[in-house]
Amino acid sequence: MNYRNAQHEHWPQYEDITDEYYRHGRFFYGEDGGGRLRWGRVVAFYRAFNGITTPAIEPVVRFLGQDGTEGRPEYVSLGSRTERYWMGRTVQDVEQAWREASSTGSWPRPHGRPMAHRADPFLIDPAHYLLFYAARTEEGEACLGRVVGWDPPEFNDELPAPVVRLYGPDGGLEEEAQYVGLNVPDTYWLTGSLESARRHLADRHA
Repeated sequence: MNYRNAQHEHWPQYEDITDEYYRHGRFFYGEDGGGRLRWGRVVAFYRAFNGITTPAIEPVVRFLGQDGTEGRPEYVSLGSRTERYWMGRTVQDVEQAWREASSTGSWPRPHGRPMAHRADPFLIDPAHYLLFYAARTEEGEACLGRVVGWDPPEFNDELPAPVVRLYGPDGGLEEEAQYVGLNVPDTYWLTGSLESARRHLADRHA
C-alpha cells in the first residue's frame, strides 16, 4: 500500500518520514502472525474516513523483514487483520506481552460493537496498549492511567496526544476515557509499566 493516501490525515504532517525525526523509535507495534510475532517501528499516525464509523487514529508502521531491514511504511488498520496486537515503548515490551498471551491464552479482546471502530478509544481493550500515563495536576495530585488511543494534536507537525483511562482509588481502571490536555494534565510522561509510571511521579515529588 502506498504511503500518503490523500484521503487520510497524517501526523506528523511531513512530506517524508525521516529516521532523524524517529531515530529512537517512539513506539513499536507488534501482532501475532499465526504463532510468530510480526513487529515494527511506528513512524507516523493516520486517520482514515470511511463515512460509516467515527475513525480512530492508527499507526503507520515499518515492519522488520526477515533480512533484518525495515520495510516501507504500511498503514495498519487496528483490529482488521487480528485483535492480537500491541503497541509499546520498546520491542521488548511488545515481545513480552505476546509471549505471555501465547502461553496463557489471555489475548486482547474485541469490544463487539459492530457500528463502532475496532480501535475506538472509549471501547477498546486497554490490554492492546503497553503505555502508561503519569502526571500531576497544578494542585500536585497524582494522575496515573493507561493509554487507550489517540487524539489529534494541536499542530500538524506533532504526534497525536494520548487518550487515557485513569486508575481509580480502588486500583482499577475507570470506565470513561479522558482526553489529555482537556480532562487531565498535558504535561506528562509515558512509560512501559505502571510501576515505572509511579516511580516517575515519586522522583518528581521528592
